[in-house]
Amino acid sequence: MRRILPALCLAALTLPAQADGGVTVKLPDPGQIAAAASPDFLMALVMANVAGMNCPGYALSDGEWALVTGTADRVAGALQIGTSAYDEDYYGPAFAALDQPGTCDREGPKIAPLIQRLKSMGGGTDPIG
Repeated sequence: MRRILPALCLAALTLPAQADGGVTVKLPDPGQIAAAASPDFLMALVMANVAGMNCPGYALSDGEWALVTGTADRVAGALQIGTSAYDEDYYGPAFAALDQPGTCDREGPKIAPLIQRLKSMGGGTDPIG
C-alpha cells in the first residue's frame, strides 16, 4: 500500500523535522544542504522516502523518515521549488517508479548510505526536544 505524503510547507525549512508520530530530529547544517542542493540530490531523498515507506525490508524508522523528509524540504527550498512542482516533478515520478519491477531492489539499498551522508552533514535520527 502506498503512503501518500502531502507536500510539506516550504516556509518551515529552518525548523527541525517532525515525523507523523511527533519525532523531531536534528537536520543537516543549512550550509551543507545549500552546497549539496541539486535536483538529483532532491530526487534521491524523495525516492528514499517513498521506497523506505513502501518497500519491504527497507522500512524507515520515524527518526530516519524525519531526517530524510526534513532534508528534502530544505533542499527543495534551496532550489526554490514550489509545492506543486515538488509534488509533480519529484513525488509523482517516485511513486510511479514503485509500479516498475525491481524498483525496491534498486532503490532500497541506497537508503542506508544516504542516511549516513545526511548524518555526516550534521543531521541525526535520534529524537530531540
